[in-house]
Amino acid sequence: MTVRGINGRGAAGPSGPPGSAREIKGKTTVVEVLRMFPGGEAARLMSRLSWPCAHCSGAFHEPLAVAAKRHRNSPAAVLEAFRALCSAEGPSEELLQRAAVKSTDR
Repeated sequence: MTVRGINGRGAAGPSGPPGSAREIKGKTTVVEVLRMFPGGEAARLMSRLSWPCAHCSGAFHEPLAVAAKRHRNSPAAVLEAFRALCSAEGPSEELLQRAAVKSTDR
């Protein structure tokens, strides 16, 4: 798995790979997390969550916690799943299933 920080002129967010999974926070934007994982791990996780964020212009400004709420997922479970991308084994199937549950509340 390749983990990379966000590089580029004027890019917000961490300047290097996450030192720990706790560096992925609710305020971390969708595009920041996509850039942290150039191997596509974050994009695949978004796909498993049925999030089209990788193709949305809102991804540049939307934090993960807000994206989770917008897509009716548990922000806590979603953050746990993205943080698990920093581990060698990645998120477990059970964690992916918990993060993918859609709330019926609107």
